[in-house]
Amino acid sequence: MEKTGPRQTEGFKKRWFTLDQRRLMYFKDPLDAFAKGEVFLGNRDNGYSVSLGLPAGTHCNGAWQHGITIETPERCFLFTCETESDQQDWLKHFSDVMSAQMSPQDYTMEALLKHRH
Repeated sequence: MEKTGPRQTEGFKKRWFTLDQRRLMYFKDPLDAFAKGEVFLGNRDNGYSVSLGLPAGTHCNGAWQHGITIETPERCFLFTCETESDQQDWLKHFSDVMSAQMSPQDYTMEALLKHRH
């Protein structure tokens, strides 16, 4: 996928992603040992959501047009996928994670990641 930065005025940049339970980690290069960043995917009841498309007025400079928006209590994350099929696959995974109840370990991980940002 491609993603944009927190101000959403930066260009979309290609990143490599892994989804490890509730942690969506992204890497600058596919063989990087350490993630460039990560997004915690909490439960819908706690203010997390995912939707198709990008907010109105988003400047989509990348070649990819199949948008996904993830909302967390802290901010929105914008992504684009190369194909509609990729978009649907990621959307299903994100939705499934956000629909699942959080474990005590998930709440601990959420708190640790919030503290880091």
